[in-house]
Amino acid sequence: MSQQEGKLTLSKKGKREMSPFIGHELLYDYLSGVLDEERKLAVEDHVKFSRDAQLDLNKIQNGEVYAKQLASTIVSQPIIEQINTPSTYLTVLMQKSNFDRWPQGLKWGLEALVVVGVIVTLLTVAPWQKVLQIGMSGGSKEVVLSEVSKTEKVAQYEDKPQFVDEEPKTDKPLQVPKPMPTAEVKATPAATVAAVPSVAPTKTATTAAAAVAKNEAEEDSSAVASGGHLYRGEIALTNLSVVGPKITEKIKELGGRKAGSVELGWQKSPTSTYYHFTLPAAKYQDLTNFLGTYGKVNLIKEKHPRVMPDGIIRLIITVDEDKK
Repeated sequence: MSQQEGKLTLSKKGKREMSPFIGHELLYDYLSGVLDEERKLAVEDHVKFSRDAQLDLNKIQNGEVYAKQLASTIVSQPIIEQINTPSTYLTVLMQKSNFDRWPQGLKWGLEALVVVGVIVTLLTVAPWQKVLQIGMSGGSKEVVLSEVSKTEKVAQYEDKPQFVDEEPKTDKPLQVPKPMPTAEVKATPAATVAAVPSVAPTKTATTAAAAVAKNEAEEDSSAVASGGHLYRGEIALTNLSVVGPKITEKIKELGGRKAGSVELGWQKSPTSTYYHFTLPAAKYQDLTNFLGTYGKVNLIKEKHPRVMPDGIIRLIITVDEDKK
């Protein structure tokens, strides 16, 4: 009866072959001798055919041997005394005061008292005046070297002429002569006085036309050493007073810009207007088509010493009133 009390009572119902998991779990019980005969035989059969079970059984046996040898180890008295000897004054104080045996509330109170003492000492000893000065002076210092105020200025472009070498000289406007005072004129030379206002305007108009002819002649003479080109021509149309402003607006619409000192459509005479301007080369055909709707256009490409920028051409066109 006493022999069976020291062994495990296992059920014999549903007897079957032992699984590897159960076999591994029963290895320690097998070595301890607490299994019944049937389980013992089953574990032995499992160990006989399982390499892992054999290795585990060997490890358990080695562990038991090592534990028995370790239990028989004897520590010398000098080593025990060295272990028990405190290494610091705090350890000595803790051992003398038996701090580990104090109540928990008393331990917390003592720790709080120590912390409060450290804080009070720090607040009393620390030079707070210098700390505050350092903190206030440690801010960012910005030095203004210069102040610049930007004001938006609208660029004003004057419509200055690009070329002034081929325009008629019209620095002075046409002046209509003032009539002579009648108080100082005698009756006999009346015919001479009447002839003055009619002769003077004719002379001024002749001077402007001569200037245009002179500039055109100089232009032709300078074309020998030509590096560029100039389009020159004329067109005759009817109703110049109405069509002239339309031509001016069309030239501006196509990107034309005056190239001399006189404005576009300068009136040389009551029956003739003068156009000296630059135009994008891509708009040349559009201009000729527009002018062709009012009359026959005669434009000749001539050599000229002035070289125009790429994509820009220069034209001089005279528009006359058709005499038909």
